[in-house]
Amino acid sequence: MTLFYFVDLYELDQDAKQKKIATFRMQEDEPGKVEIDGDHNHPVLENIKNEGIFDYKNTRPGKLYPYDGMIFLENLKYYFRSGYLLATDVQKKTAPMS
Repeated sequence: MTLFYFVDLYELDQDAKQKKIATFRMQEDEPGKVEIDGDHNHPVLENIKNEGIFDYKNTRPGKLYPYDGMIFLENLKYYFRSGYLLATDVQKKTAPMS
């Protein structure tokens, strides 16, 4: 069994309904590798990959990127907490090894 940590990112569509735009996923045994499942051309995902996000949880200077692993995942919910974009808490899921 493989343990995954993941965060879902939602946006409000034009009908004010939440729509999942991405899932950020990291395997427990690959802590520096966050994979992004979603539309990689979406402007929000492009911005995350190119510009990073601020560390609001620990208020450290600099930006975080998917290669920062768990600290990146933990900060998504602090960075995306507006009415338009919202990230979940870090969640765990176990999956069979492939």
